This record gives sequence, C-alpha cells and structure tokens, in this order.
Amino acid sequence: MRLAICLTATLLAAPALAQDLPQFPKAGPPEPLPEAICDTTIANNGEWLVGRWVAPQTKWEFARKEGRLIWAMDRKGQIANDFGWTDGTQIGGLVDQASGCTVALSGGEGAFKFEGVLSDGGKLYGFATNKRGEHVRFILRRER
Repeated sequence: MRLAICLTATLLAAPALAQDLPQFPKAGPPEPLPEAICDTTIANNGEWLVGRWVAPQTKWEFARKEGRLIWAMDRKGQIANDFGWTDGTQIGGLVDQASGCTVALSGGEGAFKFEGVLSDGGKLYGFATNKRGEHVRFILRRER
C-alpha cells in the first residue's frame, strides 16, 4: 500500500518538477553574426566553400560551374513552413560575393538571400532572408 501511495505521489509531482528544470533552447547563430576572422577586402575565389555543408534537416552543396560558384540547398522536414518552405524544398543559385571567410548568396529567383561568416572553429554561421524580410538562422558544418 505504501508503495502505491509513494508511486502515485511521484507521478503527480513529476510534471511540476519537470517545469522547474532549465529549458535549453537550440543554439542558433550569434546575433549579429560574428566578426569576420579574415580581411574581407582581399579578393577570394570562395574555394573554402566548395563541398557539402550540413545543418539539421538541411544539406547545402557548393560547386564550380563554368567559372562561377553555385550552390544548392535541400531542405527536409517542415521546419519554417511560414518561411515559405515545405517538406523537401530545393533551391539554388549563385554565390554573389565571397571573401576568405564570408559569403553572400541569392537564389530562388530573388526569394532567398543568405549572408554567412566562417568561424575559427570551421562552422558557417548565417541568416537567410525571404522576400517578406523574415529570417531563418543556420549553423552549417562540413559534411563528414
């Protein structure tokens, strides 16, 4: 009988105790973006970008085509539906500017703009902006 009473009391108290635990939000890029770790005035071909980068539910690929740096993003899941993305969204475009540690790109017929900064830890922090001016934050890392 005592065991049943203790168990019932524990189960009733559990939701209240869970509310007292600290809530840890998923870490997004710092706002504003971190300072560039390179001299952004020096011309750069963006070769550091070439390859595959990943973030939760997102894969990015940067490649050279006909002398231009291009990109493609494959988005899985339904995160950011209000941003205009649905399950399996794929967009791509051109890299507009690249320095040794920063990138600006656009795509989706002007519906998507992205600015990012490479950290000294090798992660690419960035913000995407849609036509309505809404933002989505990204932390990209090299695909393993």
